Amino acid sequence: MTNRQNNTKYNIFTFLPVVLYNQFKFFYNMFFLLIAMSQFYAPLKVGFMFTYISPLVFVLAITMIKEAFDDIQRFRKDKDINNTMYEYLQKSGTWHMKPSSNVCVGDILKIHQNQRFPADCLLLYTTERQGTVFIRTD
Repeated sequence: MTNRQNNTKYNIFTFLPVVLYNQFKFFYNMFFLLIAMSQFYAPLKVGFMFTYISPLVFVLAITMIKEAFDDIQRFRKDKDINNTMYEYLQKSGTWHMKPSSNVCVGDILKIHQNQRFPADCLLLYTTERQGTVFIRTD
């Protein structure tokens, strides 16, 4: 079992179908698709094909670029979080480093001041004289 974070929505195979599905489930996008498709049928053809297809393609292209950019940002953040190194106590009693993605249940971690740590940790000790700990959740 791994502690790897994965917040991406898409992979290389699901990007196009999922983005198109999410766009065409909205009424207006489906409406413009149907209007553009109707222009391939000669009796319904009204004007230039470009005037029907270009707005739809423009909106879809902008949406795909935005979704791809957001997913790449999520991937990079996940990579940073998964590669964060933590000090952990080995059974031999020595401290070693391991990435966040390899932290397991039962590992004893040494967390330093202002260091991010996994949410499912149990605090065992603090260096504060009063024994207080301040945790910022975000």
